Amino acid sequence: MIRFLLSLTLLLCFCQAKVTAQVWTNSQDSLDTTVLTNPNDLLRTIPEWDAATTDGFTYLVNSGRYGYYGPQPSVYLDGIPIDFSYFNWQNLNMLPASMDHINHVSYSADSRIHNQAVAPAGFLDLHTQPLDPGFNAYGSFTLGNQIEDPGPWSYDTTRVTPNIDRRGPHYFSRFAYSDTNWYAQTQFSLRQHQPTNLNNHHRIGSYSYVDGTWHPVKNIIANGLAEAGYSSSGWDFKTRILYGNNEEYVFFQPFGREIPSLTKYKQLALQGGYQIGNWKFQSRYLGHQKKLDYRVNNKDYDFDWDQLTHSFSLSGSYQRSNTQLQAGTIIERIRTHALEMDNRQTIATFYSEMTSNIAPQHALNAKASVDIATFETAPVLSLGSTHQLTNAWKLSSQLIYEELLYHRQQNSTYWLQRGYDLFDQLSISYDMPLSTEKNKSTSFEVSNIFTLSPSVSLNLSGRYIYHSALNIPWQVVSHDQQQFTGEYTNPQDFYFTSEQGNRFIFRLSASQYIGSLFNHNINASFKHSRSQSRRYRNYWKQVPKATFDYNFKIKPAEDLSFSATAHYQSATTWLEYQNLDGETYRSLQPQYPIKYGTFHIDTPSFFNIDITAKKWFWDRRFVTSFSVRNLLNTEVRYHTLGLDKALQFIIKTSLSF
Repeated sequence: MIRFLLSLTLLLCFCQAKVTAQVWTNSQDSLDTTVLTNPNDLLRTIPEWDAATTDGFTYLVNSGRYGYYGPQPSVYLDGIPIDFSYFNWQNLNMLPASMDHINHVSYSADSRIHNQAVAPAGFLDLHTQPLDPGFNAYGSFTLGNQIEDPGPWSYDTTRVTPNIDRRGPHYFSRFAYSDTNWYAQTQFSLRQHQPTNLNNHHRIGSYSYVDGTWHPVKNIIANGLAEAGYSSSGWDFKTRILYGNNEEYVFFQPFGREIPSLTKYKQLALQGGYQIGNWKFQSRYLGHQKKLDYRVNNKDYDFDWDQLTHSFSLSGSYQRSNTQLQAGTIIERIRTHALEMDNRQTIATFYSEMTSNIAPQHALNAKASVDIATFETAPVLSLGSTHQLTNAWKLSSQLIYEELLYHRQQNSTYWLQRGYDLFDQLSISYDMPLSTEKNKSTSFEVSNIFTLSPSVSLNLSGRYIYHSALNIPWQVVSHDQQQFTGEYTNPQDFYFTSEQGNRFIFRLSASQYIGSLFNHNINASFKHSRSQSRRYRNYWKQVPKATFDYNFKIKPAEDLSFSATAHYQSATTWLEYQNLDGETYRSLQPQYPIKYGTFHIDTPSFFNIDITAKKWFWDRRFVTSFSVRNLLNTEVRYHTLGLDKALQFIIKTSLSF
């Protein structure tokens, strides 16, 4: 196996990096966040990741190793993790952050310990720009509209409109004060959306008729943050309180459709560090509570989910000119109360890492970590190297063996086997036995970075992943036509089995930067699966085999910029829904006029273009931007049951002092 792995000289990813043993997993500042509207927009701009959505807000993310139904990438804001993942989906719009304040983004597709927290499916770390000295104030307003849809008043006979599918309004505010050694800030955001697209509102709208009243079919996300920090004489401290509240419709994969839910998140973080000479010590307490509460619906569906986690971490690191050492431990105590279940879990994680520049142009990196739970352990081992072969050619490679605890797979079956009877409430039948195995995989990656000129770089890379055990949840959805209630999809048979298979991922990227005036880049990827398991092959058909992205930004003046993004992805197939293929559905009463659609298990390939113009006024205090999404007005669909995104217009204004 090792001989075979080493024979794969594969390729990808663009970035001009120094000689470090981390270039293949950690991309720094390769995303232009200034053209994005909401945090969720980030998920579709990371070329190494795939994202699927049914409503445009809640996403299933494939970071490369586990697919859409595996654990989701961990999200960080300025190095502190924020756990927005619920049953393998997440909504980054619950993050109280403005994309205007994001200074750079780092991300990884590999399991690792990042900033004293376990990131089993990689991470996304948003770093905000430093505050200006003194008092800071900022506010923004965003509003958008999509053509073709019936409008948010489609369930109110007195207010039927032909076309007001609103994206927003979205409000964001920040107040902060910064001094030499300390700062304090508060942030608040309110985001709203009316999901009236025909392909999903006939399902979610069916829940809204309660006691003779059509309740608003609307998503409302309100969240806030308060943070303070202090640093002096080698010491640094930070504390954060965060709150999120989301009225939404959660797409629950074992159910095959959405469930109304009130999603809540609370966090308290306290962290400190001390640096003396070449040594740095860090510690953190992190407490967060995740809840899925009842939202009014005519089925009385209720997740009744409440999970409280206390996490304690301690680490130490040593760094010299050619050597970096780090070691630490994380203790997590988790209590989960849901319906009749009351579960307690303790997980201890120990980790270490070493990076050594064995020669001026060569570096080695080794990492090891182990999760220890009550009845099982899961190690992660990696070995990599980076070689600056010439002034224009850098070669990196990495070999990873990884096991993932059943608990960290974030699947609802883990809780089902511990007494969570949501499946009974939803009448979901499941095939026994349900797998309880750890996920196990081995991967090998090679990356070649060519610096063709001071402004042009080319990256060719590839990765091979062997899944010796990959747990795959699989729901065979049935068709149940009830035109006047909108119930067209029902669960039929649910399976959770461990499968084996191979994944091959090839990537190419190139970028050119001509100062602040003009820059552009391209990213292309191709993915292929091989396995004797039909379920393994069918599972990965949900992920596009080929993707292509082209981005450019031009700044003809200091206060004016134009940008464009072109994205292509190949067709995907969702065989869980094969019983729906070719069936018709219709919009709900009292909407007028009535519309009809047809289910398809294939999402078509598409080519999508987004353009944005941005203008600064009043010494850059006042900013306005205008975006057109899906300029060609083609069918843009990321999930077979998801909305098809038509032409959209988005306007955003902001004012800062």
